[in-house]
Amino acid sequence: MLNSIGKLSTRQLEFPAQLVVSSNAISKSSDLFQELIAEKTLIALDDGVRQLAEKSLGLLEHPNCIVHAVKAADYSSISEIDILCAQQQVQTIIAFGGGKVLDVCKRLATLRKIRLVVIPTALSSDCISSPVAVIFDDNGKKLSLPAAIPNFILVDIDICSQAPLRLTQAGVGDLLSNYSALLDMEYAKEQIEIDGFSFLLAKSAANEILYMEEKPLNTPTVIKQLAEGLILSGLAMGFSGDSRPCSGAEHLISHALDYLQLGNGLHGEQVALGTKYCHYLRQQLHLKTLPPQVIATLDGFNINSSPAALGISKTEFFEALKVAPTMRKGRITFLERLEHIPLATLEKAYDLAFTD
Repeated sequence: MLNSIGKLSTRQLEFPAQLVVSSNAISKSSDLFQELIAEKTLIALDDGVRQLAEKSLGLLEHPNCIVHAVKAADYSSISEIDILCAQQQVQTIIAFGGGKVLDVCKRLATLRKIRLVVIPTALSSDCISSPVAVIFDDNGKKLSLPAAIPNFILVDIDICSQAPLRLTQAGVGDLLSNYSALLDMEYAKEQIEIDGFSFLLAKSAANEILYMEEKPLNTPTVIKQLAEGLILSGLAMGFSGDSRPCSGAEHLISHALDYLQLGNGLHGEQVALGTKYCHYLRQQLHLKTLPPQVIATLDGFNINSSPAALGISKTEFFEALKVAPTMRKGRITFLERLEHIPLATLEKAYDLAFTD
């Protein structure tokens, strides 16, 4: 379905004012930091990376800087920082850490409308630049809330290459899942409006990491490609106005696993699992499937992407699959046909995806 005539106009889109993806990205941005800390600045971090922040940023003791440790990605953490910002008249937040810190700060920057600098210490998902923050409510339920696109994104390749391997593998899984989401965009094109630019961005993002599995994952070249891909992926969602270009049936399965509190997988691992299963189920249904290299890249980087690897039984997987189509209201994917698919077909796809 094409956009209606009323939407045939140019669009104004938000992009970060500055993006640096390189070795020594932080030291190369010293002029930016000096300008920002002329006013009150809050540095939000995870306690686990405090020493790294002290060494790389060198701002933690500056009189205009307030340091705050983010304990969890929940409403309480957002409220704590919100109070600090109000009391200290903070003009800029520097988010230094992983997804938990970035999501809390992106959500807060949306609410307070203040400058946000994002410095990821791991590349585990596309949260770096996406207009979505994953926040837990007071009942422990995981929510996807609107969030600000950062004003400044600094990805220091030297820092990210030192992150735990499993986090980086999860980032690859999240990025490659774009291919599955784009198949669902194509599937839904007769029922919904499809944004061609966001489609192109999401595909270009995932292309960044394809065929890279022959190289060690923590090498500068791969880390740079992964960072650029994840950033493009987040911007694709901003372009679209929703997560559709990067979130299809494979993400619905991941959301269902979260909803039912099954397994111990990271987000990127769960969507990699969903990507594999959806590929083989589409194959059984004679629908368009992923390029073969997508599965080869997932396997080549040894990403945890099977139920067994994530502590999920076959029975639990099918419990999650059953509720997956209900996880995002209005999200059309090929799983809308799930109740009409024979159990034997569903199990055949499972065996093909996860049985060696």
